[in-house]
Amino acid sequence: MRRPGQWPLAAQLALAFALVTVLALGGSGALLLYQSSARLLAGRAESTLAWGQAAAGLAAEYWSDPREGMTLALYRFHQQSGIRPVVVDTDGRVVADVSSETPLLGERLTHPELQAALAGRTATGTRRLSTGEWVMYGGVPVVVSGEQVGAVLVAAGIGAVRDAQRDLLRQLALVAGAMAALAVLLGVLLARYLTRPLVRLRAAVARLARGQLDARVEPGGSSELRDLGHGFNRMAEELGRLDQQRRAFVADASHELRTPIAAIRALAEPLLSDRPIDVAVYKEHLHDIVHECERAGRLVNSLLELARLDMRAESRSQVSQAAEPIDLRRVAVEVVHALEPLAAERGVRLAILPGEPVMARADAHLVEAVLGNLVENGIKYTPRGGAVQVSVGVNVDGDRTEGGASLSAGSERAGAAERRRRAGGERDGAASQRPVAWIKVADTGIGIPKEHQARIFERFYRVDKARSRATGGAGLGLAIAAEAAARLGGRIHVASESGRGSEFTFTLPL
Repeated sequence: MRRPGQWPLAAQLALAFALVTVLALGGSGALLLYQSSARLLAGRAESTLAWGQAAAGLAAEYWSDPREGMTLALYRFHQQSGIRPVVVDTDGRVVADVSSETPLLGERLTHPELQAALAGRTATGTRRLSTGEWVMYGGVPVVVSGEQVGAVLVAAGIGAVRDAQRDLLRQLALVAGAMAALAVLLGVLLARYLTRPLVRLRAAVARLARGQLDARVEPGGSSELRDLGHGFNRMAEELGRLDQQRRAFVADASHELRTPIAAIRALAEPLLSDRPIDVAVYKEHLHDIVHECERAGRLVNSLLELARLDMRAESRSQVSQAAEPIDLRRVAVEVVHALEPLAAERGVRLAILPGEPVMARADAHLVEAVLGNLVENGIKYTPRGGAVQVSVGVNVDGDRTEGGASLSAGSERAGAAERRRRAGGERDGAASQRPVAWIKVADTGIGIPKEHQARIFERFYRVDKARSRATGGAGLGLAIAAEAAARLGGRIHVASESGRGSEFTFTLPL
């Protein structure tokens, strides 16, 4: 059996609404019953004391003749009022009683109301007799010539008051029952209305869990539920986008890996034939196989680097723990030194411009990943006889207008990039308030057409696929640089024109 906490939310809301209503009605009904009973009893006590004072007046008038005159006068009083008076002396002994069934003459009474009356005070009290009847007693002093000579005890039935209380209780119970039923009905309707968005959201979550990434909900209900619905839709859209990226990434990676594998197979199959093969052709095929293996290895290394960057994106604490004070110029010198053999092989002049040390707190491995991919990209797409230059600096005032030494077309490209950035509203407000370090990589290569510049940081995107494969590229270098820059909290800006080279600027907040 389910516990109440395990019931559906609609049932819990309906039950809670009904309980609150019943408790509120019960509490108010009990208060009303108490106050009504108190008013009825107070009115009855007032009338009882009034009859008691009247009886005390008759007793005082006939005090000298209690057996004849007083008894007769009190009997008449009893006949008119229906109230039984009993008169006692100062010792509490009965001197007059109108009852013929249970006469109390000569007996000593100890009723609290009578004791209070003998002490000179009027008092009332209610008690239940052995017969089950409720009676109200009232005690009133009897004063003759300014001296108290006894007291009168009167008794009045209060069955009518008790009947009125029971009637009121029944009416309250009927009203409370009807209101409780109505509260349950309203609670169910209200709970269904309130939980309808949650039911839709639960169904959408179940669809999403089954892999239906197009699951959406129509936000409704309270403002919190509407915000929850919008948040779910945004989450589903993001999951769909990530799934599309994953599928595209897997497809692109499979395609890129299939190309060198197919080439290796095509080169290896002739070597397995029984036909005699010239040694030069044999060596050429082996050389091409080694080249394709190296190409596949570079692709796998790039994929692993992207995977590591994605893992770092999921744990920012790892990025902050790996950060340490580093000299960006020293890192740039090491990267340039490591890539000088590649530049010499392609006939490209690679140099780093002189300058002062620039200290920053960052992950050195990520900075090397950004700079290494930018420099390698510049070398690959710069024709023989061209140049790639690296410069490092800091803008103390936070202005990102690109300045300093660069290639001949660098200042013009930087100015154009700045104008485009301002027109596009890309200025970072935080960067304008804090100093930033920058590392520029400028080349005299083939340049990037404007229509491709917005997509060059996408994974596997290549401006000229045939030319990229010829240079050994898979479209991952700039994607790795962009991911590493994002992990560092920096950005990469590009300024390029076809046939005039490119300039990449990596900015890092200090």
